[in-house]
Amino acid sequence: MVRSKSEVIIANMLTERNIPFWYEKILSAPDGTFYLPDFTLIVKGEEYCLEHVGRLDLPQYKTHWEKKKQWYDKHFPGRLLTTFESYNLSEDIHKLINEIS
Repeated sequence: MVRSKSEVIIANMLTERNIPFWYEKILSAPDGTFYLPDFTLIVKGEEYCLEHVGRLDLPQYKTHWEKKKQWYDKHFPGRLLTTFESYNLSEDIHKLINEIS
């Protein structure tokens, strides 16, 4: 179960490509803070977090996303993958998967 139609598309594409993933698996930083990434992936033995950014048109969502991105950059540099709500989501996911596989 996922929370949005876009996340269904992402989950289906990861499944089709045989990329193991967890949905909203807790990710804890050394300072005790944590988030629930939309997806945690294992690709070539490496763990990545995939966040789907959907509502940047909402100020509160945008502020939360910017804070979350800074957290990832600080605690897990190079491990964050992002997708953004668009009409090209399937194409964007396909491209992202090809880049990391």
